[in-house]
Amino acid sequence: MKSASTGSRAACRQAHSTSTPQAAPEAGFTLFETLTAMLVMSIGLVSLFEAHSRALRTAGVAADYARARIFAQGLLADTVAGWSGRVVSKSGNDNGFAWTIDVAPETASWASIAMHDNWKLRRVRVVVSWAGGRQFELDTLKLGRSDG
Repeated sequence: MKSASTGSRAACRQAHSTSTPQAAPEAGFTLFETLTAMLVMSIGLVSLFEAHSRALRTAGVAADYARARIFAQGLLADTVAGWSGRVVSKSGNDNGFAWTIDVAPETASWASIAMHDNWKLRRVRVVVSWAGGRQFELDTLKLGRSDG
């Protein structure tokens, strides 16, 4: 059974609300919930950007080490291939790298073996350094006649 309207506002509102559904006052997000979600999202984005920045720096350092290694291997190959047997030291700068080459008699006890014709064991050391105090070092041994 339907009740008749008495003309009061409450009766009109109730009758009107049953014909067209309206959103409940609890629907949606509050300002506090929205700000909290934005805060969590911004912390996540800052962490993501920091990780990306760190990855770029690490990739740059790895590329510098790779370039230094290739450069040092080239210097070592040139030194050993064209070596006359003399004890030498050289240094220089090239493409942002400072390099030194040292050829010296091997001082380890196992290397002091008496040999005929003045053959000696030499240690060839190549050190390549660059910005940031980083350096790369290669060592090898070379057998050759000494000049005296």
